[in-house]
Amino acid sequence: MTLTFEQIPDLSVAASDAPRSRALTRLRVKPQRRTVLRGIAFSALAVGGFVASATSRFSSPAHAETGPGGLTGWDRNDCKDAFPNGYTPQKDNVGSHTARAAACFGGAYRGSTYCASGWHRSGTVRDEPVTYTYKPVSNSCGATTKKNAWRWTTPDGVWWRCSDGNTTVSAGGTTNTYFTICRY
Repeated sequence: MTLTFEQIPDLSVAASDAPRSRALTRLRVKPQRRTVLRGIAFSALAVGGFVASATSRFSSPAHAETGPGGLTGWDRNDCKDAFPNGYTPQKDNVGSHTARAAACFGGAYRGSTYCASGWHRSGTVRDEPVTYTYKPVSNSCGATTKKNAWRWTTPDGVWWRCSDGNTTVSAGGTTNTYFTICRY
């Protein structure tokens, strides 16, 4: 059914003289024009909000993240402030992702072992006779910008967060500190 220009009521004609539409006649309450328009507008906003949130969940642009203790992540996935030409990711050498495609770069050790809540661990763990002290750092990827982590996508299309820190291992009177990367 098409609506012609002649069927649209003139604004100068009183509302009571205009022909009634059969739309919404099954409603028990007589709808007001503003109520109907408000419902349409609300529905459009709800659908638009859903689409906007759904597309942000399914797309994977790099974005700044904030971790525990206010640690800030890179808003890019390349760490080009420190490495202008980028870098080649290195495979994990500890933890549960050693068989996966390489994702993070640098550090004496890279892997999930150094993660807590998706960011580099913080705190001390005593596993007698060894004591491990974990401390996130925010200066490894660019000397002038304080950032702790960056996001990286691997060839298999998975996003990973690589969070920087130091792990100090103390045992038998000897202490060594290693630059470690949490891969989450």
